[in-house]
Amino acid sequence: MEDDEDAILLKEFESSNEIEETTTVEPTSDPFGESISTISCKYGIINNLEALLNNVASGWKYHVSNTDLVKQAWFRLDNATSRICGHIGVRSRQPFGRGFFGSETMKVEEEAEEKSRPMLRSSPTSSEPPAKRKNENIFAAVINTLLHKDEALVGPPTNVRVEATSNSTAVVQWDFESQKADSFVVKYMHEPGNRMDTEKWKQLPVVSIDKENPKRFAIVSELNAHKPYAFCVLAVKNNRQGPCSDPPTVLESVTPAFMVQNLRVRWKTSNSVQLTWEYNGPRNVGFYVNHTGKKDYMNHELQEKTMSTPGFGQDLDEKTREYLWTNLRPHMMYTIHVGVRTLPPGARKYWPQEVITVTDPTGPPFVDVPQLMDSSGTQPGQQMIRLTPATEEYGPISHYWIIVVPANYSTEDVVNLDPIELEKATAEKRAQLARSLSVSPSKKLKRKADYTEERSHPKEKRARRGAVPGAYVTARLSADRVKQHYRNNQPFVVGDSQLYDGFTNYPLEHNIHYRLMMRAFAKNDVRAKDSFEQRAPMSEKLSRMYSDSLLTEPFTIKSALRGASQKSSPWVGACIALFILLSIVGMLVCWWLRCNKKSAGRHPRHGSITKVALTGNIMNGGGMPGETSKLLSTSNEYGRQIMNPYEQMNGNQHMESSLDLYPLPRSHSRTNGYAPVPVPLPSLPNNGNNMTTVSHPAVPIAELANHIERLRMNNNVGFQTEFESIETGQHFTWEHSSAEMNKEKNRYANVAAYDHTRVVLSNVEGYPGMDYINANYVDGYEKQRSYIATQGPLQNTFADFWRMVWEEQSVTIVMLTNLEERSRTKCDQYWPSRGTAVHGDIEVTLLESVHLAHYTMRTMRLKMIGEPEIREIKHLQYTAWPDHGVPDHPTPFLIFLKRVKTLNPQDAGPIISHCSAGIGRTGAFIVIDCMLERLRYENTVDIYGCVTMLRSQRSYMVQTEEQYIFIHDAVLDAVNSGSTEVPASRLHQHVQALMQPSVDQMSGIDMEFRHLTTLRWTNNRCTVANLPVNRNKNRMLSAVPYDSNRVIMHMIHGIEGSDYINASWIDGYKERGAYIAAQAPTDETAADFWRAIWEHNCPIVAMLVQLTERGQEQCSAYWPPEEGVTVGNLRIEMMSEYDMKHYHLREFRLSDIYTHEMRTIRQFQFMEWPETGRPYKADHFLDFVTQVHNTYAQFGCTGPITVHCCSGAGRTAVFIALSIILDRMRAEHVVDVKLLRTERQNMIQEPDQYHFLYQAAYEYLAAYDNFS
Repeated sequence: MEDDEDAILLKEFESSNEIEETTTVEPTSDPFGESISTISCKYGIINNLEALLNNVASGWKYHVSNTDLVKQAWFRLDNATSRICGHIGVRSRQPFGRGFFGSETMKVEEEAEEKSRPMLRSSPTSSEPPAKRKNENIFAAVINTLLHKDEALVGPPTNVRVEATSNSTAVVQWDFESQKADSFVVKYMHEPGNRMDTEKWKQLPVVSIDKENPKRFAIVSELNAHKPYAFCVLAVKNNRQGPCSDPPTVLESVTPAFMVQNLRVRWKTSNSVQLTWEYNGPRNVGFYVNHTGKKDYMNHELQEKTMSTPGFGQDLDEKTREYLWTNLRPHMMYTIHVGVRTLPPGARKYWPQEVITVTDPTGPPFVDVPQLMDSSGTQPGQQMIRLTPATEEYGPISHYWIIVVPANYSTEDVVNLDPIELEKATAEKRAQLARSLSVSPSKKLKRKADYTEERSHPKEKRARRGAVPGAYVTARLSADRVKQHYRNNQPFVVGDSQLYDGFTNYPLEHNIHYRLMMRAFAKNDVRAKDSFEQRAPMSEKLSRMYSDSLLTEPFTIKSALRGASQKSSPWVGACIALFILLSIVGMLVCWWLRCNKKSAGRHPRHGSITKVALTGNIMNGGGMPGETSKLLSTSNEYGRQIMNPYEQMNGNQHMESSLDLYPLPRSHSRTNGYAPVPVPLPSLPNNGNNMTTVSHPAVPIAELANHIERLRMNNNVGFQTEFESIETGQHFTWEHSSAEMNKEKNRYANVAAYDHTRVVLSNVEGYPGMDYINANYVDGYEKQRSYIATQGPLQNTFADFWRMVWEEQSVTIVMLTNLEERSRTKCDQYWPSRGTAVHGDIEVTLLESVHLAHYTMRTMRLKMIGEPEIREIKHLQYTAWPDHGVPDHPTPFLIFLKRVKTLNPQDAGPIISHCSAGIGRTGAFIVIDCMLERLRYENTVDIYGCVTMLRSQRSYMVQTEEQYIFIHDAVLDAVNSGSTEVPASRLHQHVQALMQPSVDQMSGIDMEFRHLTTLRWTNNRCTVANLPVNRNKNRMLSAVPYDSNRVIMHMIHGIEGSDYINASWIDGYKERGAYIAAQAPTDETAADFWRAIWEHNCPIVAMLVQLTERGQEQCSAYWPPEEGVTVGNLRIEMMSEYDMKHYHLREFRLSDIYTHEMRTIRQFQFMEWPETGRPYKADHFLDFVTQVHNTYAQFGCTGPITVHCCSGAGRTAVFIALSIILDRMRAEHVVDVKLLRTERQNMIQEPDQYHFLYQAAYEYLAAYDNFS
């Protein structure tokens, strides 16, 4: 067998030699000048091949020269080379130099050659001595050249890791810190220590799309399960391979261990993806999930755009087997990884499994309003418009509708109309228009008059959201057609009588006021392609597949016969004018009678307070815009009335505010005021039916501030006296609470549920006491049983609690405590952390959790076992109530309360509220809500009477004097500032309204700002900042931190005041203490500034000031020069600096000289804030704010962002406020700027800065494609 193989090898060599000889270019000269003996040839091949293999395998676990198989290979090679060398007589060149053989090889060769010289010659004998021929062997030259280490262009990769990802695949990862490589090659060998053949190492080239940064991993497939493999990696540059990593990495068994299995997308929507997986590997681990997103789309200008999202990650515990990604972007391809992580110490993240999915499409984020064009050259009944395609960021567009709307409707009336209802209305309108084309002119005039009458009171005519009389679809245009119109700058003609995909574009009627709207539809087939398993459950609301533009300005189609008609019939105009005049007079009389009738029993209790808005259309400058709430004192502060800018946005005489603090329940009738509360007080111990009215005078809202100041005098002695005089209500019975069978259901022995108002659950036959739960009904403002006040559920009352929720048909739960406070359990967790929990007959499933700075909102699904009905519950937990006392200021609590009211449907059951005992914080919540509801109908408040009423329904309601004072502060805050929230959809209208000047030349935006500057907070002490030792550290005494939220540093032993810095903690939208607002460091406080950054782990500094402005020093150059500086125990070094056009980016290395801990600090300095005023371009500042937060997310930062200008108030507040505004706009679609002023003095210093916030928010909304 060996002879056959040698013969084959010999034949191949002879063939190659013949080819080489036939292709010789110079036959006259023989480059192979002399022969080499077969001994020299044989040992040259063997020794150099052995040296090659030993060099490559040096240090490896499986050394090739240590096996019997290799020795057998040497023997076979020796046999083959003897035949080759003896047959052809090997000849050599001299291009490689000398000294390639080692001394041993040379000696062996000399001896062998001397013995065999006469008979082994196959070429003429050379007269040259043998020593020279020994040093000219071509095999030695080639091999040694390949092994020459100086010729390697790149070094080997390091830290090679191998993990089995399945029973047939493994992932190989490595580091490469050397020069840039073009690519890599992974080599691997099966069972390297037990080879039964001479199989070579297999190679896997690693190809990367990005040549600048080749990937550092490879997936090796088609491996044998449970078998060992050896791996090494080499780098390639300029087509030259470098050395392989040494020693090789051994995978003892291709068996996955720390690897999740069966990762899949369970379901998805446009903004969420539900993942699920399995894991059966080693225990005491956790999981990590992360995702990145990318998509290509065409924007509204038909430009190709690419959007990518930075990586977001989350660590999960060992029990988790599913995860819901939320807040995703529609129609984006997400690459999601789920991997295993080991726990500290020795924490490590293993290779993850990957799944790629595309979120569902939705209607586009914005649709541009059609632009009206000059239509003078068109036919009668036609109007030319210019159309702009919608961005395809949220998915490809299928088609558009052009919708004609009567001009008396606003965008709010017609936006998001049900397409089915709109098609029905279109069919009816089409029939009407078709008939009108065939009737006489006199009938047309009558029809037009009827239509005008129909438009008089559109809200009374509309029976449902989908019905808008007079609105219809006039054309259906494909997306490609709209794009063509846009590219060619070609107008579209409304009313050209053409058929557009089933819709007839009928001419418009003359002298009728119209408005136009465009609706864009996303392609629904993208969502339909998803497998049935990936469809979202029925409880998940699918996003709309269409979006609407705003309405155009009203326009009319002028009649071509108008002039002739007027000339021939002048009396017609006079009759019409007289008719209109009589109609107006009649409507005014009716309106006056109606108002008198409605307000007969509801005159304000204080003559100086009124909430009636001024008449006139504010959009045309006839009204005075102002606060977005009708709770403001309308004459005391400014000497004139303030109106809601949206009162008359629809142009009707009917006054209706769409921005009341809370939606008006249908069940409420505006009849009687909030009279003194009758409380049943027994005159005799044994007579519980006698009624005694405890009366306390209500306080007019104009006098509320002064009333509270009087109660606050002499260290709150007025509050103390008033609170202690409130009836406790302890004379009512609570027999069910004190029953022996129910005592274990009470969290506190002294907090019982009154018998006459207790919530009675359904009885369970055979189980006495099953109808009891420690909960009471509580009345609201003019509505009985508006609330249920209960204790925090115990573990043995979970089933009772959820049974109460189900039986009372409640859909909103308000939780006002944390599960644990001051190391004491305040409430047991009665909802599941994930998945579904069963309590009694109720299945409770957690669908979503949204954690914000001050509260957490959860969505849950309830199902009674055995019944098909499913309900959705909102659970809102206020997490910012301190462990001791009350919140520092009420604004966050008012925002939370408003969110509760917004999410609670009008026809729902009672709002269930609980804290720990269900009396203190719960009582405060209910009283504040009752007072704010009362303020919608009356100009007085009666906190004393409301607390008295509550105590007659549940014991000890409003538990402490502090809570009683907090209620007053919250109501006063609501009265003074109302709601400064603006829906994002109305931001443009709101800004336009605010900019309209009033009779005294003060615009609404100036009035809003002026009003906010008058707000005062109770917990606004600045004692520490004004201590003598700290006063010199403040640039401005008007901008110092409150004691309650100042940034506190570690006290340096022996240095008084060393814990102080002029900086305040500021809450973000999603996290408490997300920002630090600081003044610019001075030369004396620069060391404190760096110390605060280190102690509080601040990764990013946003600087909004130049070192010198207007010739004055505004900020110290607190960062070091290139050589670095040491401050205390901190070493600060500048690593790099970049000029990013609108801002500068500096990177610093901050290290502790004792512990050697190092951190990277990035400073962003905005360069375009002028010395006076505001930035000229809001989009540049928006980009700056976005870059700061993107960098924060990209590097996985966890500490607060430090923001400073000169004072730490004005520009700093603009940055933080805008950050919060953008976050809240994305999540809640509302804009609010008031909250920031509660956390630091003078946070918005100038009206110009206040105006800039609105401008920037509007530009962000208008240019969402660029800044999202």
